[in-house]
Amino acid sequence: MKNFFAFTLITFAFASTTLAQSNKSSQQVSINVAEISVIAVSGTINMTIASATAGQAPDAATAAATYAVTTNGKNQKISAQLDHKMPNGLSLFATMAAPSKAKSAGKVELSDKSADLVSSITSVNESGLGLNYEAVATVDATPDNVVRTITYTITNN
Repeated sequence: MKNFFAFTLITFAFASTTLAQSNKSSQQVSINVAEISVIAVSGTINMTIASATAGQAPDAATAAATYAVTTNGKNQKISAQLDHKMPNGLSLFATMAAPSKAKSAGKVELSDKSADLVSSITSVNESGLGLNYEAVATVDATPDNVVRTITYTITNN
């Protein structure tokens, strides 16, 4: 009888555990979306200033590239800065097309100080946007091969 009672007690214990389980369960999931602001430029830029009309400044050289931007932030801007000053008599300009609902600053001279090219960027992911360059020389520009690195940054306005 003791064995029967123990067997019944053990069977009941397992049965009640099984009966207490449910065919549903839940779990809380927490997702944090961080502010994302990224920019990428594409294209190889090589410009040559090699001609002029007699009595006028040398002809400017132009080149085109593209850029892509993604941000889930509000009121962002894109700025550009050269790694070194341009030499005397030589200037480099950039013009960035603005993504949807943003504002382009138009043609901006680049230097070793940050310059804003696009502003009012909010929640956008676009690629293939125009990025145009123009190199302008005066007769004071020394014949040379000038290489500069441009750093583009997207930040809060």
